[in-house]
Formats: sequence, C-alpha cells, structure tokens
Amino acid sequence: MSEEILLQLFDRLGHIEDTLRLLVDSHKRLEAEQQEIRKEQQEIRKEQQAIRKEQQEIRKEQQEMRKEQEEFRRIQQALLQGQKRLEEEQAHIKAGQKELYDLMSALLHRQDETDAALEALAMDVHKLHGEVSSIHQRLDSLEKKVDAHVQSFTDELNNAKLDIAFLSNKVIEHERDIYKIKQVIL
Repeated sequence: MSEEILLQLFDRLGHIEDTLRLLVDSHKRLEAEQQEIRKEQQEIRKEQQAIRKEQQEIRKEQQEMRKEQEEFRRIQQALLQGQKRLEEEQAHIKAGQKELYDLMSALLHRQDETDAALEALAMDVHKLHGEVSSIHQRLDSLEKKVDAHVQSFTDELNNAKLDIAFLSNKVIEHERDIYKIKQVIL
C-alpha cells in the first residue's frame, strides 16, 4: 500500500512539475512581451519628441497641426491600450506566481508527510526484524531441545529393544526348563 502512495505521489509530482514548466514558459513569454512593449514605448517617446518638433512647425500651419494632433491622440490611445494590456499581463504574472508559491508550499507539506510515513515504516521494519530474530532464536532453542529429546527417546527405545530381546531369551529358557521338568515328572 505504501508503494501505491509513493507512486501516486511521484505521479502528482510529475503533474506539478509539468504545471511549473508551463508557468515558467508563460512567465518568459510575458517578460519578452514586456520587453517588446518597452521598446515600443521607447519608440513612441522618440515619436513624441518628433511630434513636439513638428508642433513648432505646425504652429505656422494650423491645418497641418490639426492632422498631426489627431495622429498624436491615436498614438496616445494605443499607448494607453498597451499600458492597460501590460497591467493585465502583470496581474496574470502575479496570480501565476501566487499559484506557484501555493503549489510549492503544498509540495513541501506533502514531502514532510511522506518523510514522516517513511520514517514510521522504517521503524516498523526494524521492529519486525527484531521480532523475526527473536523468533529465530526461539526456534533454534526449540530445535536443540527437540534434538535432545529425540536422542534421549532413541536411546531409551534402543534400551527397551535390548530389554525385550533379553526378556524374550529368558522366557524361552524358562519354558525349556519347565518343559524339561514336565518331561521328567510325567
């Protein structure tokens, strides 16, 4: 049952690792997009400077100035939209970082639980090893006692066989003697 728990834990760790990779990849993509947006912002700043120079020229010609102001407003809207998009992406990054932190905390907690379970299992194995050693010692002791009893029983059995053979010979001798006595008497 412990192996099943370990297998499930390793499977979950694999899924968590895949999720972490996806989060890291997303984070890298978002950073690249942020850099692109910063480059765009720098370009826009340069464009703003150019627009300022053009505004000085446009003051001479009001009609051209109105057209360039409208262009400037469109660029500002694009900047605001880019800025909003950047803020949203930053919020997503923060949420992803929080989720990553929560996953790591859960993973560390599970690791602590697994370590505790493994330590308990190791203690149980050591206890069982001690009990098995004790049983082996008892079995060895019992085998020695049984061997001693078997040897004693074998010796007694051999003595009983000798006694029976001796008594059988004695009975035959006595019956001969009785037969001889009967023959003499009769």
